[in-house]
Amino acid sequence: MRRLAARLPADASGPRGDDGTIGLLTLGMTVLALALILVVSAVTTVHTQHMRLAAVADELALDAADAADLDAYFTGEAEEVLAGNHGVVLSSEAMQRAVADRVAASGSRLADIQVLHVTTPDGQSAVVTVGLTVHPMLGAEGILPFLSGVNLTATGTARAS
Repeated sequence: MRRLAARLPADASGPRGDDGTIGLLTLGMTVLALALILVVSAVTTVHTQHMRLAAVADELALDAADAADLDAYFTGEAEEVLAGNHGVVLSSEAMQRAVADRVAASGSRLADIQVLHVTTPDGQSAVVTVGLTVHPMLGAEGILPFLSGVNLTATGTARAS
């Protein structure tokens, strides 16, 4: 019995080797949970803005496809195209005007979106490419000025008929 008593410390309620580690574990799990929440919210922000950008690109492409070259149509210059059953002829200038008018009419809804390209590859399809810079870190770009954001682009295509 004396040997057992000699092995036991004098104060049995004293510190052990693993005391205090629950605080460290709690701190680590809290940091991990907060990091996960920030990453998920950043990815959600980027995805939502990309979906919005794709919808805007499609909307602007539809407006550009509606901007047929009416002068060429009514003067008969488009008869060669129509004789080949190609449909309505699109003008690059008219498409760019239609897209610019739509962006101007939308006000602040499209204020942060840049129109990158308005083209027509075949004279009947309107292709509009728009871009946007997203800052997904919940205002951290004010604290961390080197965060320049994520550049997104979307292309919408519509066919005039």
